[in-house]
Amino acid sequence: MIDPLEIELVRFLHTWHGPPIAPREPLPSEQLWLPEPLREWYELSSQWSNSLTDIKMFCAPGEIREEDGKAIFLEEPGGHSWAIDVNNQMDVYERQLNDRWEKSSEELPEFLLHNALNEVAYKAPAWRSSDRVAGEYLPVILAPMIEVGFGEWQWPRPGHRVFLGAGLVANIGPASEIHWPWGNAPGYSEVHIAATAPELLIYLSKVSGIRWSTHPYSDIG
Repeated sequence: MIDPLEIELVRFLHTWHGPPIAPREPLPSEQLWLPEPLREWYELSSQWSNSLTDIKMFCAPGEIREEDGKAIFLEEPGGHSWAIDVNNQMDVYERQLNDRWEKSSEELPEFLLHNALNEVAYKAPAWRSSDRVAGEYLPVILAPMIEVGFGEWQWPRPGHRVFLGAGLVANIGPASEIHWPWGNAPGYSEVHIAATAPELLIYLSKVSGIRWSTHPYSDIG
């Protein structure tokens, strides 16, 4: 198990997104009420011209507002939101649409790192994905990687994990049943593996019995 504290966020972003192309843009004084880890993320991410996220989107710093003691800073199109507690700014809360806020097991610095690893898998130059992988294949698929000891999210459903290797990141979680009420499919996982270079995914071609979706430029082997 990899301790999240062992992962250096800046180095990770450089590896996966390339070197920054601009200097940091400090936030204006009226946004300095935001907690330091969140300010650090906004200033750090401003160094790249493209967004560092794809599935979820950070709210613009100037648009973050307090509502019932929470300040939403991250949203995804399906209606899931993440917020900080304005009185305890290291505490992160999440909710689906208008459900009740639930406190995350991760404090803000770990959450932001977790999100960076989760998102990079969908921004990578090469990836393979399958929404239904039998458990017997997971040891081979995950062999080049080690699980990162992140706390658990409710999104997209409980049980998702992140694995990290040399030039590889994987998001692994319970597969969904193919009928209502869309519970977990016992014995199956959804798998999304990304790489900094297509050749790092060649080993997956040797795993028979899985129908992979691929990045347009990673269909090799």
